[in-house]
Amino acid sequence: MPFEHNRSKEIISRRDFMATLGGAALGASLAGSLARAAAPTRIKTDRHADPFPRVAPAKVGVNEASLQEVVKFLDAQFKAAVFPGAALVATRHGKTFIEQYWGTYCNHERRDNPYDGSVVNMLFSFSKLVSATAVVMAHQDGLIDYDVPVSTYIPEFVGGGKDKITIRHLLTHSAGIPTWGYHPENRVTAVNTEEKWKAAIKSLCAYPVEWEPGSKTIYHAVSGLLVAAEAVRRVSNNKPWNTICRERLFEPLGAASLSFEEPPEGTALALVPQPKELPSRYGLFGEALLGQPAGGCFGRFVDVLKILNLHVNRGVWRGKTLIKPDAFKEMHTVQYAREIEQAVAAGKASAHEPFGLGPLLRGTGPASPSLAWFGFGDQKGPHIFGHAGIDALMGVGDPDQDLTIVFMTTNSLKWPEQGTPEKVVPLRNGVTDRIYQALKPV
Repeated sequence: MPFEHNRSKEIISRRDFMATLGGAALGASLAGSLARAAAPTRIKTDRHADPFPRVAPAKVGVNEASLQEVVKFLDAQFKAAVFPGAALVATRHGKTFIEQYWGTYCNHERRDNPYDGSVVNMLFSFSKLVSATAVVMAHQDGLIDYDVPVSTYIPEFVGGGKDKITIRHLLTHSAGIPTWGYHPENRVTAVNTEEKWKAAIKSLCAYPVEWEPGSKTIYHAVSGLLVAAEAVRRVSNNKPWNTICRERLFEPLGAASLSFEEPPEGTALALVPQPKELPSRYGLFGEALLGQPAGGCFGRFVDVLKILNLHVNRGVWRGKTLIKPDAFKEMHTVQYAREIEQAVAAGKASAHEPFGLGPLLRGTGPASPSLAWFGFGDQKGPHIFGHAGIDALMGVGDPDQDLTIVFMTTNSLKWPEQGTPEKVVPLRNGVTDRIYQALKPV
């Protein structure tokens, strides 16, 4: 089966990454008539949804009776204690047709806080889509070139085979440095101060490649976007990464909750994965990712939806073009489509997966195993894109259907016992599949 040889390597790397970072720490309402189906344990909120006004599902071509199936599905998962809390929010044509919350979340003091849309969440690897968008915006302004050596911008990023690595490699998980951050000698740490950021870049500059850049894709959990972000910083007067993202992306979107900085004191913040012991500020896992361009963005669901809707609208937000058409097209093109096609034609497993410049794409080729982990493994639309955040968050967008889906649980699925592909994949794809089913006529 194409891609099969990559599957074990990618899933093992993600599992090892979580264990390395935090082994000690791992341990609403519907629009229209669907609101009446809410169980008593759910928290309803009308806050934070103004950019995407609620409508009855039928108003945006969604069958209400069919949509009930996703509610029933998640009701059953919640009752089975698969997760302590969860959120499902989806929009079509810029309107919210389902916004549902289950159960509770853990903050630094207690585990049984009612969960709703006011809560800020660490977005984990969904941060890659956020950071990649800012990198693409720097490229469209002529500040960086995707295809020159990274050393053009970071002169010390040389040696050990790194001389051939480009920004394009970094954005497509093909740079050949996927395991930086996994080992005791270079374990990923917070980069939320300039001193810590520089130390991480110094470590990466000394790290050798593990295989020829561009020869294959294996998930780069933290390394790729950190180096890409540093390149953008070097051509942006060394502004902090959060400042660059705020100026280029967060402020134009009006996404006030999105930040690579720690949320202000008093913010309702979910700790995911939940730490074994309280009180805890972020849990060991979250502490390690603070400031990381590949995993340290915080935000509320409404602002995650803004990022997805910007991409669903092909770079346009409220009539203003933030990502120019050519830049958007390249970002949302499978970068190794030719290599994938050649492997399929030869009857071989492809060494590459269908990444664009940041997002994972469905494309027109065979289904990659990562599509299922990201939550859209059963869908066929070539322009579907998205990104996951560990085993707790997924964001999916489909420009052809003008659809966005955000689903998050308030704890890892009892990693590693439940947080395996055999558990995460059916849950995520069970959500996506049922929503797509509701788009079809009765």
